[in-house]
Amino acid sequence: MNILGLVCDITSSAAISMNDKIVYAASEERFSRQKSDEQYPKIAIDRGLEFCGLASSDLDRIVIGSKQIPLKYYLINLDCKFSVNDHIQIMEKYWRPKLKGENFPDLMELFKDRIDKSRYPFNTELMSYFPTEFDHHDFSSTFVERAHKFVKKVIAAHLGVDDKIVKFLDHHSCHASYGFYASPIRDDGTLVFTADSYGDSLSATISRYNGKENRLERMKEYPVENFQLGRIYRLTTLLLRMLPGEHEYKVMGLAPYYNGPKSSEVEKIFNKMQTIEGLDFKFDKNFKNIYDYLEENLKPYRFDHIAAGLQIFTENILTSWINNAISEFGGSSVVFSGGISMNIKANQKISQNPNITKFFVSGGGTDLSLAIGACYLETENSGGNSEYLSTMYLGPTEKYPYDMIEKLSDRYKISKSNRTEEILDRILAGKIVATCLGRAEFGPRALGNRSILADPRRRQNVEIINTKIKNRDFWMPFAPIVLSEYQDEVIINPKKIECPHMTIGFDTVNGKEKIPAAIHSADSTVRPMILKQNYNPKIWELVNLFYKNTGIPVLLNTSFNLHGEPMVESVIDALSVFERSDLDVLWLDNHIVEKIR
Repeated sequence: MNILGLVCDITSSAAISMNDKIVYAASEERFSRQKSDEQYPKIAIDRGLEFCGLASSDLDRIVIGSKQIPLKYYLINLDCKFSVNDHIQIMEKYWRPKLKGENFPDLMELFKDRIDKSRYPFNTELMSYFPTEFDHHDFSSTFVERAHKFVKKVIAAHLGVDDKIVKFLDHHSCHASYGFYASPIRDDGTLVFTADSYGDSLSATISRYNGKENRLERMKEYPVENFQLGRIYRLTTLLLRMLPGEHEYKVMGLAPYYNGPKSSEVEKIFNKMQTIEGLDFKFDKNFKNIYDYLEENLKPYRFDHIAAGLQIFTENILTSWINNAISEFGGSSVVFSGGISMNIKANQKISQNPNITKFFVSGGGTDLSLAIGACYLETENSGGNSEYLSTMYLGPTEKYPYDMIEKLSDRYKISKSNRTEEILDRILAGKIVATCLGRAEFGPRALGNRSILADPRRRQNVEIINTKIKNRDFWMPFAPIVLSEYQDEVIINPKKIECPHMTIGFDTVNGKEKIPAAIHSADSTVRPMILKQNYNPKIWELVNLFYKNTGIPVLLNTSFNLHGEPMVESVIDALSVFERSDLDVLWLDNHIVEKIR
């Protein structure tokens, strides 16, 4: 079958599966250039069909990775354009009175100046089907039916297909399918965990792989009212005046900077709300407004105390849950997906469980990967046999713009070359190199093809990249690409857990001395891309050459983008960022572009 998978949520995305294999996936933000774009992924769909050589009439199924669709969010661009102050206003003017049982305003009225009808489908007559009379958080059966009708009309009008081929699939089943089928693990009895803030009225599930039937079987599910970890982390992020749903990774990155007694005090504040008993999560229903409770009780504590306490609380909840599930259901192979699976520090703790022999976290387990998960789930439902996701380089290809690049020779030094030896020379000379090679990576992590690379031994590279290119928060670390064959020289990974997508934290072997620019400076941990040669031969060759010259099998790696922008997709995007930043070198498929200093 040819399956088109979609997610219309924060960072909307499209994926295509052909004959049980994922052949394409991309997020709309890469083409619209709007970070975390949540609009209908029209461009991503069109580019995917073009790349795969498919007409819309060739599609057997169109599957959407959620049943509950918060349509009003998209009309006001809540996830991609709202500021911290906007989210605080939502808490104070919408949620506070609503949770108290008082009159509360309609979100559309509260932010009527944000309504944007400039893009498809809001700029068409399809708006006559838009269910405007419902509250933005109303997921009643009547609303769901109306929302499905609207979305089906949108897809049918765009692609010219019969809307009978459009299906809405369960959110957490799609998370589980992505987590498992995208992984290389196929052991009978593998436990698959999903966890996030909210998805089709659930916030977590446990499933088990039945090898005989070749399908996942749900063992336990958790209604959102019982498991509020994702929401707690999200609202603490807002309390620290960072963007909820976007900057939780910054809170996680801040946590290791404090390891004193205040973190235990903060953890107790979180424990009063959320606990775990065996396999059951307990949330105290007396805490109707999590944000107000946190705001009041965390007043005595500094920002780093709060981040540290929150991270300890998170790690303890997750490790207890997974350990208890192993005791209940057996098995030693574990897969984790959903938004909370992005917490690489918690993943590190989970991986260290002595009862776990295999552990895998697929790349970008947030809602953007539901597009792929929906393809996998539909393949399973149809009796197919999904191939594991052997690569995350799933973006479309484009015509290489030779003429445009060579016209830049009056401003830059242009070399028609793709030799890794020449890139190595620049890195050894202290240059910062950006890459735009082949197909773009899917998801939030740069995996070499849309990366910024540098010498990890030079501590000053952190300041150079932060101040001249990325403008990141000073406490946030960069990450390493580590050659799998020589990983024991720099990271501690006794189980040889696979981590090709930068999803798990690891302790290092003398990291502060060997790779000071690519570690977390507070605890010397790393979030590595553990790279095998067949995964990305070009980048592997570069890192291997660096190893032969320095004895360090590592390069510093961060995403190729400016602060607040999505990662570059095309050569045009790459040249734009190159011109607007202080990058030294741009490595393209057939050219090396350098600034003349």
